[in-house]
Amino acid sequence: MKASDLLGRTVVGAGGEVVGKVADLLCRRDADGVTRIDAVLVTPGRRGRLLGYERPGIQGPWLIEKLAQWLHRGTREIPWHEVRFQDRPQV
Repeated sequence: MKASDLLGRTVVGAGGEVVGKVADLLCRRDADGVTRIDAVLVTPGRRGRLLGYERPGIQGPWLIEKLAQWLHRGTREIPWHEVRFQDRPQV
């Protein structure tokens, strides 16, 4: 599976309600050297590119950081094992 297969996909909650779209993948490398998806960043709307300040612990110039936080409010990290995708429409 390629990252492009996941980016932009719609994520739904346990009740089937739309949570948002996948904006980024958070990966980690296992002890055996295999890279695995650990979590996804899901944004509730289409707000353009992520600037990197959406992740906890990332800091930068305060004005850019505050602007990014405002633009991407509602963006949240969902652990990979909890991610459920909306069925893709058949074409």
